[in-house]
Amino acid sequence: MAMLIKNACEILTMKDGIGVVKDASILIENSRIKTVGKVKTDKKKLETINAKNCVVCPGFVDSHTHLVYGGSREDEFAMRVSGVDYEKIARAGGGIANTVKMTRKATKQELYNQGKQRINNIIKHGTTTVEIKSGYGLSTPEELKMLRVINKLKKDSVLDIIPTYLVHTVPYQMKRRDYIDLVREEMIPEIAKKKLAVFCDIFCDKIAFTKKESKKVLLKAKEFNFKLKIHADEFANVGGARLAAQLNCTSADHLLYTTKSAIKAMKKSGVIPTLLPGTSFFLQIKKKPYIKAYKSTECPVAIASDFNPGSCMIYSMPKIISLACIVYGMCVEDAIIGATKYGAKALDLFDKIGSIEKGKQADLVILCVDNYKKIPYYFGEDIVKYTIKKGRIIYGKNR
Repeated sequence: MAMLIKNACEILTMKDGIGVVKDASILIENSRIKTVGKVKTDKKKLETINAKNCVVCPGFVDSHTHLVYGGSREDEFAMRVSGVDYEKIARAGGGIANTVKMTRKATKQELYNQGKQRINNIIKHGTTTVEIKSGYGLSTPEELKMLRVINKLKKDSVLDIIPTYLVHTVPYQMKRRDYIDLVREEMIPEIAKKKLAVFCDIFCDKIAFTKKESKKVLLKAKEFNFKLKIHADEFANVGGARLAAQLNCTSADHLLYTTKSAIKAMKKSGVIPTLLPGTSFFLQIKKKPYIKAYKSTECPVAIASDFNPGSCMIYSMPKIISLACIVYGMCVEDAIIGATKYGAKALDLFDKIGSIEKGKQADLVILCVDNYKKIPYYFGEDIVKYTIKKGRIIYGKNR
């Protein structure tokens, strides 16, 4: 089945910057982009979408989420807005540890059902590819349970879902050294054997794992052919971004305290820095990433939602684009590119998604705005008209 998207005000190709093509169309054949621009076709079986007064851009790539979890943490939210900070809540047994308890209580079916509903929600907001982390199990059976749920969602979903094994924190009443040994000697080999994750990620920060511990874990993961990610420098500059550069991680995420020299090192090593403005907004963190350094070094930057039950309940990528501009001061073009092209690079998938060009997978979002600057400007509105995955409409408001 072929599809024609016609009369778009703007098509954002992501070539040479944001790559605006005005008053243009897209022809899709066999789930891939065939033509961009002026389209002539004599095909009789052709599904047509009139994109008049709309912008078409690549489907949003959310390269950092914790979408599978049990329970909720509204009590902690109430505590935070009353003046108790995130670190204090975490050290008192809340935070990640709280979600671990609730995720362990939940059955695989309960986690699957909740995850499926959340995926339906993100589709309505234009996400076509999503990374989902484990990390709320903290034991071999529980991490395997989470990853099996993520892989079942992957199998059953129309979206591309990328599973990541996350080494998140040390379990309560377990020694750090013993847990690191468990991760390295049991969890990583077992997850690799069962082929349940593409990436291995670790939380490298002052309230989580040290740079030395993180290096040991990631090197072991590399031995088992995992691609590498790292939560880095969110609450302090502990050298996480530099470690990402040293180990050639695919991405390093958060990066609130990362220095210009570390940004240069990431660029040199091909690491994709991934900023998470929804978390800063949700937690009201005053510290901001060094945006000027990314610009001056011409370092590519992805943005993602960090959707999770404790520090960011925002899953809408158009709203994350808005927050990247409002909270972090990113320019509109960089924020949109970060949610598409560089999001794809942060998952090592830019060979097939993240831009609108001939031969790429037809993952597209059609937005009810007549120019791309209105994408972050219309912060309070749901602007997605159609979400298209592999050349098929998976969400459409006016069908």
